[in-house]
Parts: sequence; C-alpha cells; structure tokens
Amino acid sequence: MIDTHTHIDFKEFDDDREEIIKRFFDGGGEKLINVGCTLESSKRSYKLAKNNENIFASAGIHPHDADTVDENVLKMIEEIAMHYKTIAIGEIGLDFFKSTTSREIQVQAFRAQLELAQNHNMPIIIHCRDAYNDLINILEEYKTSNWKGVIHCYTASWEIAEEFLNLGFFIGFTGIVTYYKDKTEPNEEPEIYRTIKNMPLDKILIETDCPYLSPIPERGKRNEPLFVKHVAEKIARIKKTSFEEIENQTNKNAIKLFNIGL
Repeated sequence: MIDTHTHIDFKEFDDDREEIIKRFFDGGGEKLINVGCTLESSKRSYKLAKNNENIFASAGIHPHDADTVDENVLKMIEEIAMHYKTIAIGEIGLDFFKSTTSREIQVQAFRAQLELAQNHNMPIIIHCRDAYNDLINILEEYKTSNWKGVIHCYTASWEIAEEFLNLGFFIGFTGIVTYYKDKTEPNEEPEIYRTIKNMPLDKILIETDCPYLSPIPERGKRNEPLFVKHVAEKIARIKKTSFEEIENQTNKNAIKLFNIGL
C-alpha cells in the first residue's frame, strides 16, 4: 500500500510518530507521502522524508494559510521542493467553505504555487472545497502537455471528476468513502459511490489524510497511515473487484504520478 496523503508531522503524532510509521510498514505499507500545508509543516515533511527511505514529502501552502504567501515564503517552498525526496507541490488549492482567508488572496497564492510547480515540472496536490468551478477555470489556464496532479479527498460528483480527468489529474479518496453502508437502494446511492464506480482504476489514489477522517471501523480514533487499507477495501467492494487489484493499481498510479519507484 502507498498512502499518498498523510500529515504525520502534526502534533497529534508527537508522542508516538516512530511507532506509527513502523506499524504502517510492518503492516504491509510500501511508501508514505507526507504533505506540507504551511511553510513549517513543509519543512517538517522534508525532514521526515530525508530521514526515512520510504517516506516522501511535498511542500506547499494550504488555502487556509494563503495570506502567509509572499516572495520569501515562495522562495523557501521552492528550496524545499528542490530536494530529491520532495516529489510534489501541495497541499495547495481553494477553499470557499470555511476559510478565513479571502477568495482573492487564495487565488493569488494558488496561482503563484501553480507557476512554481510548472517551473520545476512537479506534480501538484490540490485541496478544493466549494470552489470547483473556480479551480477548474484556473487549471484550464495553466494546462500543459505534461500537467499532472491529484485532487485530494474527493467527494463531489462524477461529472466534476470527469473534468479533472480531462485535465490529466488523478483523484484521491479518503476514509469518507467508508461512511456509507455497502447496501443502498439504487435511488439512494451516495454520489461518491457513483463517482467511484465510473472512475477508471488507473486514475485512483488512496489516502488517509491522517490524523483526520478515520475510516470505519476506526472512526472516532486518530487516523493513521495503516488505516488506508480500509479505504482500499471499500473501493474494492464498490467496484466489485479484489482488494489486491485496488492495492496493486493504486500503487502503480502513485508511482506513475509521483515518480516514487518501489
């Protein structure tokens, strides 16, 4: 398994970080991508990756902290991104749901980091909430032949997912996919089920977003990378295939997108 979106640098893991990492790898984990969302967390992600062969980092500023983005911060993010264990720019994007940062500032920070990713031919990890139309319009402007990235923690419709696929993006699913019962009436099927059923296997990534969004049957606990197996299991049931197929294909997808060969 490759968990493509973790935050094990967060304070929630300060007491047992090494134990959590060991548990993941002992439990069948192959690689972790620890995702930066502020300058400081990007630095911590880089440190984790530098000290662990099978952990990789990303560097970026989350839309909640977009008001911290200036030339100096961008320069430091760029410096982190130049290390060979930093494999993406992110977590970047737009959040019009509850962010206290204005939309204008979010858009400016997002554009600046898109340009940084393009300048260095790096994938992007995108956070989006209640801003899909704006996000898609901006991505259309920056689209290039080698454009690549992932829409993290996807929960929207299949129709919107199709637009991201057409832009060349992968789609990441978290423990949220486990929050619905397996058996539902056709007219009551969750939208996320329809999205997953339609999603090409070669465009799916699995994530925990730990310490958040613990999947069932671990809901109520602090999330951790090992729990990504529950995401894979649920996607396998929705798509009526085996866990092994989801594991193998999502590993291939992560390797292809982030260039992290096993």
